[in-house]
Amino acid sequence: MVIPAESEDHRALEKISAWLQQRTGIFYPPAKMVTLQHKLFKVCLQHRTTLPQIASCLINGTDRALCLQVIAAASTNHTAFFREEIWDYFKDHILRELLATQKQLRIWSAAASSGEEAYTIAMCAAELVGLATLKQKIAILGTDINFKVLKRAEEGIYTSEQLDGLEKDILQKYFTFVSSNFEKKGYIILDKLREVCLFRRLNLKKRPWPFKKRFHVIFCRNVLYYFDKKEREEIINALWDQTEPGGYLVVSVTESLAQIKCNWQKTPQIGVYRKG
Repeated sequence: MVIPAESEDHRALEKISAWLQQRTGIFYPPAKMVTLQHKLFKVCLQHRTTLPQIASCLINGTDRALCLQVIAAASTNHTAFFREEIWDYFKDHILRELLATQKQLRIWSAAASSGEEAYTIAMCAAELVGLATLKQKIAILGTDINFKVLKRAEEGIYTSEQLDGLEKDILQKYFTFVSSNFEKKGYIILDKLREVCLFRRLNLKKRPWPFKKRFHVIFCRNVLYYFDKKEREEIINALWDQTEPGGYLVVSVTESLAQIKCNWQKTPQIGVYRKG
């Protein structure tokens, strides 16, 4: 059901949208306002509240838990293991090249969601260097604005449905079957992979980011479209500053930096850029 434009609920929705953009950079244009409405419906039910009451709480900052719930609801977290066909290039070109000159690689998954991307990075590295030396060679940080999905990432437990399409040998090498305290049959990531992955909550809009060292590779995929053009440009250039010389940025194959003023250099692989 579409909220009438002149209604109190619609005005509240506009206030919530403005709050989200100001606080997180998440941008819902007028054409996507119905999507935001649907996402907030569950929050209303869970908190037994209304859109105007939510808007009031956000603006006045009276309920931190509710603020986090709204942010979690507004951010989409669709992800998968080995999502998009960039992983052979990542393993055979980026990882192999960087490991030849670096003792340990620092890799950042900037929109980690429930951890599939970070663990895919770890699996690619394990295929290259082996599990025995993985912790000495690779350190992976996964961040997301949604605290709920980060908890799932830390647990590292995935349903059979989430692992559909995963090659059998990868499943056997890097996952262990679990059933206790789990509603569905599922699998947990191997401890040696979990040891190299650290997950933390981070708002990409709140800069400067609290990192002491720069990264050799940054994955920032399927998140840039949440932001308006100005915010996208600022984030892309902040990612440049946060990358070691010779390091790489990986965005989605459906995202392009062509319209963004930045110093990133194209590579032969779609969605992969390099800092010269």
